[in-house]
Amino acid sequence: MLMGLEKLSGSEQKIQEYISRIKNGESKDSIMSGLPPSFIAGIESGLNSPKENEPNEEIKSEIPPQYQGLDAETLNFIWTIPEYVDPERTKQEREKKQRAVDSLRNNKDIQEEVQKNKLIDNLKIETIRKEIGTGSDETIAMKQKEIDLFESQHNNEQSLVVGLIKYVSQGRNQAVIDLYQNFFANINNQESRQQLFKGLFQDIYNKYRLADYGIDPHEEQTWNEALNSRNIEINNKKSEWMYRGIFPKNGEETVTRGSLNVKVTPELISAIDNLIISGKIKANYKFGQPGTSASPSDRHDSISLYFLEQPSNEALEELSQTIKPYVRGDNLLGKKIEDGFFMSEIGSIETEHVESFVNDLKSIDSALAEAIKGYCSPRPGQGNSLKMSEAQYYAIKDVVRAFGYNISYAKDSGFNIAN
Repeated sequence: MLMGLEKLSGSEQKIQEYISRIKNGESKDSIMSGLPPSFIAGIESGLNSPKENEPNEEIKSEIPPQYQGLDAETLNFIWTIPEYVDPERTKQEREKKQRAVDSLRNNKDIQEEVQKNKLIDNLKIETIRKEIGTGSDETIAMKQKEIDLFESQHNNEQSLVVGLIKYVSQGRNQAVIDLYQNFFANINNQESRQQLFKGLFQDIYNKYRLADYGIDPHEEQTWNEALNSRNIEINNKKSEWMYRGIFPKNGEETVTRGSLNVKVTPELISAIDNLIISGKIKANYKFGQPGTSASPSDRHDSISLYFLEQPSNEALEELSQTIKPYVRGDNLLGKKIEDGFFMSEIGSIETEHVESFVNDLKSIDSALAEAIKGYCSPRPGQGNSLKMSEAQYYAIKDVVRAFGYNISYAKDSGFNIAN
């Protein structure tokens, strides 16, 4: 028994010695040449970040702040790289994402191998103790159970659903975390499954829409100045929103939408107004009132544009240049035009398509069908028709993809469901 214990302790000490020698400048390849896999895994673990599943600082800095702390599979799933006008930029961003995902996967594999080897070593020690009469079958069974549990948890951690739950639980109170864990633990129960879907729909939606850019001390002044500026038609019947520009008349309707992630200032408002007044774009736009849930500081899409005519490429380019000094980030939905400027990919979603979608899902996953029906139902007093916004579509699309369903939407044909 003592020989076995001394051997384990000596192995760990030797691994630490190798790590120190490599850190002091000796050749890593030379030291690791011919070592057993468990030694190599231990050395790699020691040379990497001591925090489990965390990339080095250079790789970590490339991961967007909203995705920090995610495991590799969830990061790969949730971090979407938009198509840039410059294909080289798209290529660079995809490579950056892949570096981060690969680093997380590598660190996780190393950590898990080290942990599993320790559990296996503990089992071997208990087996030796049993052979010399100081151990027991019960202790061996317990050590084997620890290994089985570790492997079970490892497999469970690969679930994208678990990853999504961790993602939306970041910074939440324990009651919310416990609720999600309870829903997931009872996922085969229809009610729990339905509530899990509904919670994830809303929380992923909030991740897309809600933000915290810090209070701008000039927001109130900007709002009031814009409200008093009557060089363009204004509609603020919805108290938390101000709409400015050209509004649909004689059967006109919005043909496409745009989203801007920008700091809203008097100068920017004046510049967008001028694009509309000059006829370069036929549109109206909205931004929110400070102190409300629509405040520009609390949303990624601080300005939404509603085009009554399809804008030309020249108009999109001028709009991109106009907003450039005010761009805050790229946390937007749709097709990327330029930094801080995205356009709608799917347009308005027809009510009959939403209703058909729910009906089609009933025979596939009744809990999912009921969850979407509840999520898209109007508020009391606003009719009975199901409504789905573009942001709701993206939230639903990403959540159900984690459950193995792939959905798409086209205005002429409606929803397509694949799994």
